[in-house]
Amino acid sequence: MSNSPLVQYIKISPNSTNPRRKKIKKITIHHMAGPLSVETCGEIFAKPERRASSNYAVGVDGRIAMYVEEKNRAWTSSNAANDNEAVTIEVANSAVGGDWPVSDKVLARTIDLCVDICKRNGIDKLVYTGDKSGNLTRHDMFANTVCPGPYLGSKFPYIAAEVNKRLGVQTQTPFLVKVTADALNIRSGPGVANSITGTIKDKGTYTIVDTKDDWGKLKSGIGWIHLGYTKRLDPSPPAPAPAPAPAPAPAPYLVKVTANKLNIRSGPGTNYKIQGAITDKGTYTIVDTQGRWGKLKSGAGWICLNYTKKI
Repeated sequence: MSNSPLVQYIKISPNSTNPRRKKIKKITIHHMAGPLSVETCGEIFAKPERRASSNYAVGVDGRIAMYVEEKNRAWTSSNAANDNEAVTIEVANSAVGGDWPVSDKVLARTIDLCVDICKRNGIDKLVYTGDKSGNLTRHDMFANTVCPGPYLGSKFPYIAAEVNKRLGVQTQTPFLVKVTADALNIRSGPGVANSITGTIKDKGTYTIVDTKDDWGKLKSGIGWIHLGYTKRLDPSPPAPAPAPAPAPAPAPYLVKVTANKLNIRSGPGTNYKIQGAITDKGTYTIVDTQGRWGKLKSGAGWICLNYTKKI
């Protein structure tokens, strides 16, 4: 089992269980509750009486530290079962209190580290469900704590999406389903072991943005429903494109014949038969043209416009 090549500082903590008891399947992200450097965080975890540690940390300047090797379980989440399966990361805040913000640089480096952890440990997709059923988890899912703070907590869907993009995970195309059950439970995650967060009773149409096994995640974010009690709706076929409007007929116009004798033909060209002739150098109305030929309004035929003058 390897460690991250992104590490720039190492201070191994005595607070760990060696080796971890289970294969790495998760990532759990915490916050430091302050703008700490990796050195300061390392000093805190170096104290045996602290009885706390993490595998990695991202300091306030974006540098990455390792305090517990990945082959060992860090004491981070107040939950041995989670920490035996998770690589844990402490993330520095950019300010103290409020919504415990994190800088864009630190967030970006956290994503870099998550991508590296997933690639080296065969985690094909990082799934954030909002509860402990996913493989991207938060400290407050396992203990009565505000960690990782409101700001970083709100970024978990974004972190998962950015990591998956770089892992080459194809995104789920949203689709519509119609509920067929009279009452369909909405659960916090994809499975009956997850808590019920609501119920659908209107047999309405809903948008699914992600799937896992037979479960679909609602676009509203309220939770997951079992797709066995829905009917997938095919998207409506696109409306046929309207037929192009016919080209407008040319507006009639007047010409004055300039030749002493101008043949009238049955069509627009000399290969058409002669049907008559104009010999009065008069004025005539043209209702259509093709090339250098004009169609007489009278219907008698076509004349060559080279021997006329448009009025």
